[in-house]
Amino acid sequence: MTRRRHEDGAAAVEFALVVPLLLIILLAIISLGWVFNQQLTLTQAAREGARIIAVEPDDAAAIAEAEARINGMVGAGATITYPTTCSESVEDDEITVRVEAPIEDLTGWLAAIGAQTTLAGVGSMRCGG
Repeated sequence: MTRRRHEDGAAAVEFALVVPLLLIILLAIISLGWVFNQQLTLTQAAREGARIIAVEPDDAAAIAEAEARINGMVGAGATITYPTTCSESVEDDEITVRVEAPIEDLTGWLAAIGAQTTLAGVGSMRCGG
């Protein structure tokens, strides 16, 4: 059995060089998955709010319930906008709800690279249920 003394420890050095890169890639994948999940949650919250308002046109209680449901799904820091409410007199009217919230960044990298710090979800429903 011959020993190769000139290659002793080469695997450890290669491992030490590759592991930080792999960890960075892994954290980037996890961070982007987290942001994608937040985007889906905002869109679902906007759809839910639009559905509640569309079923009960011109009802302040429905608007309050929609806002409470959206804040329950997204958190109190969300901005909820809906330009109009449904009117019973207008046929084929549509309500659109937009929900914006700041990104909860797990790593802090998105702000460091100057990425957008808010996400928005939009949901539309035809009025009248």
